[in-house]
Amino acid sequence: MSLDETVEGQMKKNQSLVERIGLYIPIYKGYKQKNLRRDEDRAVRTEVARVLERAKLDLVTVQRATVNDLELMRDTERIRSKADRYYIDVKKAAGGYSAFHASVKILESELDALIEWDAKLIDDAVALKGETAALVEMIDKGETGLKVPLRELEITIDRLIENYNGRETVMRGFTE
Repeated sequence: MSLDETVEGQMKKNQSLVERIGLYIPIYKGYKQKNLRRDEDRAVRTEVARVLERAKLDLVTVQRATVNDLELMRDTERIRSKADRYYIDVKKAAGGYSAFHASVKILESELDALIEWDAKLIDDAVALKGETAALVEMIDKGETGLKVPLRELEITIDRLIENYNGRETVMRGFTE
């Protein structure tokens, strides 16, 4: 079962009787389904931010372990900066909402596309957390070859940022 199905299932389970009846009224149904998709989008982004927060804590541990190597310390600081900026972007990302008079309207199909992008984001965040945890484990074992894993970690963060930018492209009404 995917994260989207879990989130969507929970949203449907938590609907009140009035909301469930309202889904059979055409105008209300479209409105409510759009709002449910927005809620799903928000829930997924919240989970991405939570996973990123844990990865950032691992990066603090990695940075402490690199204080004796100036080059590794700089690499780690650059990676932490990218992770921090990405975390802030995800936390402050606009949900799938457009005001009535907005110049770019978010349509139902675009909300579905946003949820797909958000699923990619959470997969990437979990992969990032796995990489940071592996680095911490290396440090705990006293291993010293951090250069290559740090570079791979930076590539992962760059991919996350690229995927996030794809999401933002969809949000602005452009297609990928």
